[in-house]
Amino acid sequence: MGVAAVQRRARSNMAESVTTRPGRDWLDLTTPPQAAGAPARDGAAPAWTARLALGAGSARAAAARARDGAADRLRPVVGRLAPPLRAAADAVAAHPLAAQAAGAARRVPWGRAAALLGLGLLGLAAAFLAWCAVTLPPLAGPVRPTDTIVVLAEDGEVVASRGLAPGRPLSAGAVAPIMRRALLAAQDPWFDDATRLDAAGIGGVVRDAFRGTIAPGPRSGSARLTQRLVRRDLLAGERGLAASVREAMLVLWLEGWAGREAILTRALNLARFGPGLHGIDAAARRVLGKEAGALTTADAAFLAGLTLEPADLVPDRDLEEARARGRRVLDALVMMGALSRAQADEAGRALAGLAPASATPVTRSGFPDLMAGLARERLAGAPFHETVVRTSLDRTLQGFAEKAVERRLDAVRDGAGRRRAGTRAGLVALGPDGAVLAAVGGGNPLAGTPAARTAAGASLRGLVRDGVPVDARAAAPPLGAAALRAAALSLLGTLAGPAGDARPGPAARDGLSVGTLGAVTVGVWVSTEEGRPQDGDPAEALFQDFAGQVAKARPAPPAEARETGSAGARNPGWQYPGGRGASQALRGIPRVLDTERLRLDGQTIRLVGVQGETGRLAREFRQYLRRREVACEPAGEPERYRCRAGTQDLSEVVLFNGAGRAVPGAPPELLAAEASARSRQAGVWQN
Repeated sequence: MGVAAVQRRARSNMAESVTTRPGRDWLDLTTPPQAAGAPARDGAAPAWTARLALGAGSARAAAARARDGAADRLRPVVGRLAPPLRAAADAVAAHPLAAQAAGAARRVPWGRAAALLGLGLLGLAAAFLAWCAVTLPPLAGPVRPTDTIVVLAEDGEVVASRGLAPGRPLSAGAVAPIMRRALLAAQDPWFDDATRLDAAGIGGVVRDAFRGTIAPGPRSGSARLTQRLVRRDLLAGERGLAASVREAMLVLWLEGWAGREAILTRALNLARFGPGLHGIDAAARRVLGKEAGALTTADAAFLAGLTLEPADLVPDRDLEEARARGRRVLDALVMMGALSRAQADEAGRALAGLAPASATPVTRSGFPDLMAGLARERLAGAPFHETVVRTSLDRTLQGFAEKAVERRLDAVRDGAGRRRAGTRAGLVALGPDGAVLAAVGGGNPLAGTPAARTAAGASLRGLVRDGVPVDARAAAPPLGAAALRAAALSLLGTLAGPAGDARPGPAARDGLSVGTLGAVTVGVWVSTEEGRPQDGDPAEALFQDFAGQVAKARPAPPAEARETGSAGARNPGWQYPGGRGASQALRGIPRVLDTERLRLDGQTIRLVGVQGETGRLAREFRQYLRRREVACEPAGEPERYRCRAGTQDLSEVVLFNGAGRAVPGAPPELLAAEASARSRQAGVWQN
């Protein structure tokens, strides 16, 4: 063999040894190492896919090493436990009872047992379905007994009526067509879309019956109104396995056998239009005083809005919210094509002035609902036909409060001279025992807070169920001033709502305050969204308006009956032409116009001997007199009065504090008060 052949044989053996040795690749020393299996590029680093593959391989290798390590650690433990477990298993298998059980198991016909078990389960399911079918509620709806709660004022006049009032079932022709369209706009605009009870439709009905909520939108097997009719009105909201099965049965029956016209008519006759109002007949007659066939577009939108969730609006209490829902219904009617935009706008204008006949400031305050809830608690669930609740409400004070609030709202005008829509005001008056004497709520109604329930308990004067007295009481012992103030503030907080607090803010909230009128504790609040009235503190003005009406209706004792001085002599005063004499002395809580002029008992009076100031000094004087009663006697000049707050002469107080100047010829004590303020550089005498 020549040298060339030997060299060829050596190269062949080397190539064979290289290709057959596993686990290692030969590398070119002129290039950096590359991952196995990754394509190499001349003078380049491995591609990102190769690096990812390398990382994944490393992770798999690490996981394998961890798994092997865990197996190595568990293997000795299993080895130690295996012999005792094997011995226990052998002992159980050797027991005679085990042999008998094994033999019995081999003799049991398992196929027949499985068939019998399946038949038993089918029988139970059939019995359950039959029981659900037998216990289906009547399609006419549940029987609702009529019960009425009549809330009376202290003098026996009816304030409001609450309770359950089911309506008569009406035929399709007895309901105005616009009312039918309005209910669909509120509840199911897709009601007229075609649905099919095929396999998919039946499955959709069953699936919807087991859902916790009624989903909006179009359906495949049933209309949304049908499911709502069954769940809310026929089953009264009952949930559970049996209720879901009954719901599916009723929906399938109505969709399969009753026409859409019959479903809509049944929904109108059973719909809930607020607490205690069931059916379009009861809603139309009790809320609007009309028959269902005479409803206008605005009427229909108002009533249909009451059915929207949550259906807890009381029409004569939640009037503004009910109108807002009615406008939503009008927009839905436009989207459905039942109304044009012009027709909806015209109905919206009519809706803005629509109000139930029973809506009053008392009902909007929520006081009757508070008393009706208290009556039901006192009756403890006992059935009744009619319950009469007599309350502490003073209709005279209530009338004064309503007039004062209306005048306060009229005083706030916009640039065009119209009442500002965002202005709200309210008032609550409490007796010495914490009972409600008057309530006007311009914001939220009274809620069932602890303070409100306490006030309701104090306001109860009598409770009669079906002609039999249940509870009768007189006024409770008087509360302390602090307790009355806290109760008034708590009730005002509920009436005013989020915008009624006294904290300053960008909405120009005008505040909430409490004062006293003799034995009556009065709380007022006023809120304006933008701008302020032109005549000073609005809450103070509201309080003074109410106080002035009370003073006129319940005047203080005449001046002849009051004694002054140690000898009890009366100052006869001076009768000027056309003016009031000493017998017309004034008493009450004044409204400060400036440091000279007061508004008292409906007239403007001037403090004797004072030339007044406005601005900061007037505000300080107003704060000094806040809720303080003054007594004023004519001083011998037109409109000039000598006024006292307790033992303090107001003219002397004003001059002593530098809040005004003494007029020429003022009495010596007033000139001395002015000289003191000047020497101290107080008020107007500051340098």
